[in-house]
Amino acid sequence: MTSLNKCVRSLEDSLKRGFGMSKLKKAVLLGRKKGASDALIHLWRLGVEVPLVVAVEGSDLAESAGRLGIKVLFDDAELYTLIEQGDQLVTEVDLVVSYLFVKRIKEPLFKLGRLGCLNFHPAPLPDYKSRAGYNTAILDRKNEFGVSVHFIDSEQFDAGPIIEVLRWPIDSQAETVLSLESTAQEKLFVLFKKTIQRFMRGEQIITFANAGGYYLTSKQLEAMKEVDLEKDSLEEIDRKIRAFFFPPYTGAYIRVGGQKITLVNQTVLDLLARKITK
Repeated sequence: MTSLNKCVRSLEDSLKRGFGMSKLKKAVLLGRKKGASDALIHLWRLGVEVPLVVAVEGSDLAESAGRLGIKVLFDDAELYTLIEQGDQLVTEVDLVVSYLFVKRIKEPLFKLGRLGCLNFHPAPLPDYKSRAGYNTAILDRKNEFGVSVHFIDSEQFDAGPIIEVLRWPIDSQAETVLSLESTAQEKLFVLFKKTIQRFMRGEQIITFANAGGYYLTSKQLEAMKEVDLEKDSLEEIDRKIRAFFFPPYTGAYIRVGGQKITLVNQTVLDLLARKITK
């Protein structure tokens, strides 16, 4: 299929599904981390009605929603129940937003929003899906990284049509998972604000295919952390340490007496020292 045909097909699909046909007025937000809280506050400041959020107990998102008088759900099952009951809170919803939400978005939730359901993904699509991302970019010696926003149109993770990918250069010889995650969170919020503005203006949203890519499960990611002192080179060990040191989770490790012992290197020690002495 030619690039022109792809563009035309994407436009036809968007028109059929109504993406961008009218302006954003009401949204439901599911998320975690500080970025989700920032996203909620941004929507509130724009005058978008957010009747409820799905958050983690004790999180920034839950706290911000509470201060704004917005209903907080700690179990997404409650949201599905509200949809089934036709509750007023979830009627006439324009957009459903998943911002770093880790659970699968299922039907009928991804069909709830009149303008669609969005996922803000902290890695470039279609390159890295599911648990592939910060760690794999360092291990794969990538010279750039990115964050993405895409429509959710099925129950498959990170598979819907891509709206935009924001990319920037990185140095995989120096990058750590902590530094890359920090930058990616900032970039993701920039992408969020830009995307929401497009919906506020009622723009027609053109998408592109989300085919292929590297799909990594949690189990596969965990297996990549193990260091083999006999087979792995010093450079490979150093790279694994930088790619996986993310407290409180187990980093790159060796097994001693059946236990996993997380390794650190000078790069990580210097990073921790800077944080401690701030």
